Amino acid sequence: MNERRLLPVYLLGAAGSAYVFWYYVSASAFLPALVFGLVTAAFVARLRILTADS
Repeated sequence: MNERRLLPVYLLGAAGSAYVFWYYVSASAFLPALVFGLVTAAFVARLRILTADS
């Protein structure tokens, strides 16, 4: 897939994992929150790399 088609995938992935991260933090389940925090950071980092090239 080209980079322009991947942009919405990364945006949806970052938004979805950020929501799940917030849900687990509010439920005091810190291990799953840690995992989804890392997933969110990975999506945001990849999104920044993708948009920096544009």
